[in-house]
Amino acid sequence: MAGRGSDTMEHDGGETISDVSFPLGEGVSGRGRSTISMSDEGEEAFYVPERRPSLDLGDGLRPMDTTHWHDVERAQSPVHSYNSVNSDTQFWPSDELDEETELSATRVQLERTESYSSGYSVDSDCETRTRKSQDAAPKEEGPAVEPPRPELIKNPDEKRHPALTVDFTFKAIRKTLEKLGKDDLRIFKITLWKRYPESFSSPPQGMDMVDLVDRLLEFYDLEVALQLTKALLKDMGLKRLDAYITDLCKKNEVRYELRGTLLRKYSWMCEGVAQQGEHKAFESIFNELYITDRGNAGPNIEHEVRKIDKLSTNRKEEKRITCSQIFDPDVIYEKHVSHIVTNGIAGVGKSMAVQKFIMDWAEERKHNHVYFLFPLPFKELNLMLKLKISLLEIVHTLYPETKALPTFECDEGKVMFICDGLDEYAHSLDFHRTETWCDSTEPAAMHVVVTNLIRGNLLPSSLLWIISRPLTSSRLPAESVHQVLEVRGFTNEQKEEYFRRRFQDPAQADKVIAHLTSCKTLHIMCHLPMFCCVVREVFQQTFREKGPDAELPKGLTLMYTRLLLVHLHVRGARGSASRTPEEERDFLMNLGKLAFTMLEKNQMVIGKATWKDCGVDVAEAVTNSGLCIEFLIEQFVMYQERIQTFIHPTIQEYLAALYVFLTWRCTGQNVLQQPRNSKFSRIFKDPGLLDMHRSAIERSLQSPDGNLDVFLRFLLGMAQTANQELLQRFLPDNNKCSSASEETAAIIRKKIKENHYPDRNANLQCCLDELGVGAEAPRRSRSNSVKNQ
Repeated sequence: MAGRGSDTMEHDGGETISDVSFPLGEGVSGRGRSTISMSDEGEEAFYVPERRPSLDLGDGLRPMDTTHWHDVERAQSPVHSYNSVNSDTQFWPSDELDEETELSATRVQLERTESYSSGYSVDSDCETRTRKSQDAAPKEEGPAVEPPRPELIKNPDEKRHPALTVDFTFKAIRKTLEKLGKDDLRIFKITLWKRYPESFSSPPQGMDMVDLVDRLLEFYDLEVALQLTKALLKDMGLKRLDAYITDLCKKNEVRYELRGTLLRKYSWMCEGVAQQGEHKAFESIFNELYITDRGNAGPNIEHEVRKIDKLSTNRKEEKRITCSQIFDPDVIYEKHVSHIVTNGIAGVGKSMAVQKFIMDWAEERKHNHVYFLFPLPFKELNLMLKLKISLLEIVHTLYPETKALPTFECDEGKVMFICDGLDEYAHSLDFHRTETWCDSTEPAAMHVVVTNLIRGNLLPSSLLWIISRPLTSSRLPAESVHQVLEVRGFTNEQKEEYFRRRFQDPAQADKVIAHLTSCKTLHIMCHLPMFCCVVREVFQQTFREKGPDAELPKGLTLMYTRLLLVHLHVRGARGSASRTPEEERDFLMNLGKLAFTMLEKNQMVIGKATWKDCGVDVAEAVTNSGLCIEFLIEQFVMYQERIQTFIHPTIQEYLAALYVFLTWRCTGQNVLQQPRNSKFSRIFKDPGLLDMHRSAIERSLQSPDGNLDVFLRFLLGMAQTANQELLQRFLPDNNKCSSASEETAAIIRKKIKENHYPDRNANLQCCLDELGVGAEAPRRSRSNSVKNQ
């Protein structure tokens, strides 16, 4: 091009645009809008001569004919803000326009106003524009064809997808335009101005990104704004960005539908062994849990009577966190944590924590940095064990709305998987021999997919949350676990909050809380949400049957028997091998014998040899039944030992009492005394029961540290009618025994009256509560007999 030459820039679509830059002069200000393409007259239609100090034609021979200058000066602009294009305003700074852009705009003004002849040049203090002679103009075979302006039509019958919101549309268009280079963005604005000038009161070249997108959404419907953006990107040859914004919209729709699926699936909660119709809204009953970053703290050993030395587990100080702080963005990005394992004993609230996390994400309250959330319960994965399947197909099977996506990888946020119930997985995981698998779209055996998901080979940038009982989670490879959390149930404040939520009548709630506070063992065990559920059901039944002023039951045995049945029910629901009632009874008696033997020695830790002697499988006791727990203790630096105990000392005492009672019912043998003639013991059931109670009372009183006190309460409560009804499937079909409550109560009252063991009188009073009979003597304060609190 004459004057300054030209540079060219080629875009994705092959379009070549002249890059000649100059500011607009006053001589062409005030011209109307144009919709003529920049290529209407060819890139050589105009040129910019050198700037001169005087108004002449450049040869100094004659003055310039300024006939038309006056008319141009007085021309009125149909665009009110267009005068600002020539100044240093925000709309059109000269350094943002390329030469062809300004040249095209100038040409439009000249042609539409016809205010001066093409044979003259304009020379002033501003830069000049000179119309080249027609001889120099290239020959045109016909008028240049402007790409057709896309029709922006919204179908009134088409229902807008609920995911298409103003907020999403704004972010989608903005993120797409931010991927444009500086030159492409300038061309986008120019094309937008030329094709849709009615949407702007002034050229958009000076607008920042926020103002530009705001203006589009103010003038057009959401669908039309997206349609317009995609059309311009396509015309510019930017097909990848067109596909990008289309993909954003599709992912947003899938995300919306996924949230809806999770809300329908997790909005309801059943506690304990809920019957049909007993599901309740999760948000109405959930309260926070006690969660720490100390993953192997061991069982709760708080006890009403016994003094139990706490085992050294982890020496670091623990930090308490809430459900909403799990996978906090600061932890993810600053500490590079992407794999978290959360463990805890049975009934401690792990599933409740998972449900809270999912609900917070689905309702958009928390975890907005997670774009896709896919819970993968292992009880559902167990149904696919025989299939050869890919990770992508697993997600498509569990969440069909995701089939619209070929992959889950995205730049908009993290993809997160929740592997709930690793201990329920029916296939063993071998992290040493299982083959490496890195393609999330290629089918493989289920254990290969699960193993490599945990290793981090499938979707390495994703987040993974594994929930399990301690025995299974401790087998995971250390390099695949970035943080270990532990759910410990409820604190004292959370226990109170739980019962206030469950009992709508404040008077009943106060009565329940006061009752639990007075029964220390019940109050301690309420650190387990599952036990709280059992207590709630018993108390609600009492209020229903006896009225709001009813006295609440003080016994422990009935509560623990219900808890045992819940554990056994959960074991069956987890897919464990079914057992006959006789096999279930044998398992309980073997575990109870182990508990009784250790209780007599005042031991908590179960040794390896002990497991072999009692004939109980460790995994069955720890993982399946959930009555025991495995954790790590630090013997010395850099050496840890795995040990097993019962989940709470009172569970050990209950199982020991159950063993003694079932042995007597099934064989007639009193394990608390020397074996008797079984023929006579079977004939005299009731006297045998009374003898067993008498021997148990004597042994408890003679125990110097009180380690049999709570055991005695459980044993006396076993023979009560309500408790035997719950244990009916484990009892023989022969004659039922009476509870011998009054005879046993008479023995206990006599012991209290004799007062040979004053520090045990409070426990004897509790034994009367367990028998369900009143006490003749005034009850002493239990606090006098509580030792080592």
